[in-house]
Amino acid sequence: MNILIGSNVHWWNAEAAYAAVTARLLKEEGHRVFVLTRPGSDNEKKLRLMGLEVMVEPDLNTHNPFKLLNSYFQLKGFLKKEKIEIVNPHRSEGFPIYALARKSLASFRLIRTRGASRKVRPHWPNRVLHRDWTDAIIVPGKIVAERDLAGIPISRDSLHVIHYPIDLPVIPPAEALNEYRTEFSIPENHKILAVVGRIRQEKGHLILAESFQQLLQDFPLTTLLILYRDTPDELPEMLQLQNQLKELGLMEKVRFDAEREDIRSLMAFADGGVVSSIDSEVICRVAVEFFSVGTPVAAMPTGCLPEIILEGVNGTLAAEPNARSLKEAMARMLNNLVPLSQGARSDAETRFGPRKMLEKTLDVYQQTLLPIEQNGEMA
Repeated sequence: MNILIGSNVHWWNAEAAYAAVTARLLKEEGHRVFVLTRPGSDNEKKLRLMGLEVMVEPDLNTHNPFKLLNSYFQLKGFLKKEKIEIVNPHRSEGFPIYALARKSLASFRLIRTRGASRKVRPHWPNRVLHRDWTDAIIVPGKIVAERDLAGIPISRDSLHVIHYPIDLPVIPPAEALNEYRTEFSIPENHKILAVVGRIRQEKGHLILAESFQQLLQDFPLTTLLILYRDTPDELPEMLQLQNQLKELGLMEKVRFDAEREDIRSLMAFADGGVVSSIDSEVICRVAVEFFSVGTPVAAMPTGCLPEIILEGVNGTLAAEPNARSLKEAMARMLNNLVPLSQGARSDAETRFGPRKMLEKTLDVYQQTLLPIEQNGEMA
């Protein structure tokens, strides 16, 4: 198949990673895949490093109506020239342009992947775009369909849940992982919890600080490892977190580090992962990455996390989005690390394996192509 993946994301985030992994898996399966992204973006750099066929034109992010019209004709020309059969945009920016091209050409199928937490307003244009001009919709979790697409009359047959996939890395031996204790000056008898990602308000680090203080009353021999990226030292959220940790008297029990290349090994080093987000978390990439190295996760009940975290199997879930509930979830995890670690790795293999994601994606593509083949429209 000839496939165009739309990933006009500037930053390298979970949404961009989902599109990139989809493209890579399809390419490895022998399909010709183009990825359209934004020029000069972090996403473009990552996509090129992955060896993917990257495009930065047409510009579907412009707000200039004349440029947008030109982009529409550019897109149509490309689709016809390359005989594209599947167009799979992962962003709302430019989606109407894809839909107009689909309506005009009728030579390809349009599959929309929604990986961001944005409620679709159920007005007439959106109903037409999603119900009539889109052949299928892929979501990384049921919550997207139940919450963000509420009010849009989409048939069950055209809606598909496909989780973010994860590869299973070779876990370094315990001796190698234990070297991190020396690097971070963590006592031998301490359990280690790790939180990974940007430090932003929606990531819930301030609530996590409260929860960790409460947890230390029952588990005093515990260290919290905060591994962050894309967070300048002078960022208000970083300064606020550091001030709160000082006020709570936690600085001796917390370690910071940033922009690590060995992040998956550090995840394996941790006894448990924590996802304290209070907003978004549609794709939940970090949780699945923890699973891949056999590290269970305690998480807030945010976004798709109640679907990703299976209580007592691969981790624990806070009953409510507050500090006390998260503390209780972390305590349950620490009390059951061995079975939860085994369950996390097993779940990464079964539910989140790349092969499973590829097969499900190809099933969606092929189902939408059937009418084209039967009607002979691709001639």
